[in-house]
Amino acid sequence: MNKGLLICLLVGCAYIVKARIPADRADSTARTVNEYNGVNYTVQLQKDGAGKPVGYHAYVFTPVCEDDLCKPVYINLYWDLLGNYMRYEVPLDQPLTKLDHVVFTPEEYEKLHEMLQDAESLLKDYQIDELVESASNARPGGDVDAVTGATAKSLQAVVIPGALYTCYTLWHIVHGRVRDTIASVTDSLVSPSLLLHFLRSGNYRYQHYALDRAMDGQGNIEPDFEQDVVNLIGSPNIFLAQRVLKAIAPGYLQSAERQHWLGQLFIDANYRFQLALLAKLQDVPLDKVLTKMLKAHQHDFNEEIATKIEQLLNKKS
Repeated sequence: MNKGLLICLLVGCAYIVKARIPADRADSTARTVNEYNGVNYTVQLQKDGAGKPVGYHAYVFTPVCEDDLCKPVYINLYWDLLGNYMRYEVPLDQPLTKLDHVVFTPEEYEKLHEMLQDAESLLKDYQIDELVESASNARPGGDVDAVTGATAKSLQAVVIPGALYTCYTLWHIVHGRVRDTIASVTDSLVSPSLLLHFLRSGNYRYQHYALDRAMDGQGNIEPDFEQDVVNLIGSPNIFLAQRVLKAIAPGYLQSAERQHWLGQLFIDANYRFQLALLAKLQDVPLDKVLTKMLKAHQHDFNEEIATKIEQLLNKKS
């Protein structure tokens, strides 16, 4: 066994596995993706044991350069339900290789994963011929995977030395045409149960997707999703919480129970959320319990927050 592969297995590398069909049950929904480099593959919806969609998978075979000097790549790629990269696996008998067919180290497998996670990688701004020397111009046995001239410094920290072709090809597959394909399939699957799953998932991308469909432009919420949408005001993701707080119609925040909950959130919240909540409450009639709570804690905060609480308490009902 190759030494690098042995090390990877001993340290529990998650990227090299025996060739297998993914454990999740495959749905009959499948789409063919025609890639930028002429490679075709099938992306398929994956379901868990209960039949719920969990993501997408594709087994991809692709050349990584235009000659026979580079080994092709065999790889299993996984995306979430919105087309965001999740992970990859390579068959045990087809490890990824670099220049001169040197097998990736465990650290390089991890670096590749980190690179594929970066949807804004510098690789998105380049064509492959801007990055590498043509094989026809490389000397026999030379460094055909070299990074050219001025580009080298900007990409050295991004790519794996000796594996630029592989890094470039895989990044553009993972973040390429497949994302639109996945979005189309997921849109066709939208149902109340899927949107509830998204709202309760804790995944902010899923939650934003569900909000786009559960709440209209006037801040009105579809009845089936009301409590789940309101709950997102307490999300640890400040951007998600502020989005809901800003957009939601004031009427959803008038009940005594919800105002008591908002008061508890306010006391423990960060500065940005406190400002956003105080601004929102200007449009909401205050319950006696919330009014009392704000008065009791008014001077626990800095001068700006204390002043805004005073203004809120003195507003005309």
